[in-house]
Amino acid sequence: MIAEISAIVAGVNMATSAIKQAAGTANDLSTIGTFLSKLGGAEVELAKAQNAGGLNEGDAVKAALARKQIAETMQEVKDLFVMSGNGHLYQECMQEMANARKAKQEELARLAILKRKRYKELRQLGMIVLLCLALVPTVVGGIIYMLMNR
Repeated sequence: MIAEISAIVAGVNMATSAIKQAAGTANDLSTIGTFLSKLGGAEVELAKAQNAGGLNEGDAVKAALARKQIAETMQEVKDLFVMSGNGHLYQECMQEMANARKAKQEELARLAILKRKRYKELRQLGMIVLLCLALVPTVVGGIIYMLMNR
């Protein structure tokens, strides 16, 4: 968990500095958009790590600071879009990111259901094999016993 939080924080720091550098040199929204998606991904990963629990005090502090940094950087990005006259584009980006997250969550849910179904099928197959391994010798032994005692 420590490595995971540290990796997320490092990603947030990298995206934040890249956005600030891009904003300082040019108003290239496509470049900023790329880092915006990285920040959004980091935000999701951070939420997952926090929801999974098991964070020690140091990780909890790092997570809180990263969450604050993400919020501040997202606000800066929004301001850059608005100042360049592309406020609507920021909203579209946020909507597309939300749609992508939702699609990913639906895919993960579908895969989890598929995994449970496959596990159930394998468990049933194992029971059938176990039953066959127990019953077949018993039946064959019973038939041989009956034939020998005639």
